[in-house]
Order: sequence, then C-alpha cells, then structure tokens
Amino acid sequence: MVLSGRRDDPKLEQLARDVFAMFPNCHRCGQPIARFEDADVRVHTQRVVHRGVCPPPPSVEQVVP
Repeated sequence: MVLSGRRDDPKLEQLARDVFAMFPNCHRCGQPIARFEDADVRVHTQRVVHRGVCPPPPSVEQVVP
C-alpha cells in the first residue's frame, strides 16, 4: 500500500506520533528531537530523523588536570 497519497489520514498521523513517542532520538545523529513537528517520521521502517540537517554534536570541553 502506498502511504504517500494518504498524508491527511488521521490514522497515519497517529501512527507517526506513536513511532515518534517510542523513538524520540534521531537515527542519524542520536540526538533527541524536541518536537514531533521537527521530525521526519518514516512509518514503514519506524525510523525518526531530524527534518533537514542534523544539528552539530554538543561540544564537550576536556578538562586537563
């Protein structure tokens, strides 16, 4: 079944929100995605990634004793 033609289907919307709730971290960079609207949910593969480019990883300053 092709899901691309069913963008306004409330059942698919709920499924995408459920997948996001289970997997709130980006599968590319591993960072959390704050809002559902900022996620690109791939329903077929149950994969969640940032829309567009992932943010840069947080910098960690090393403390040298």
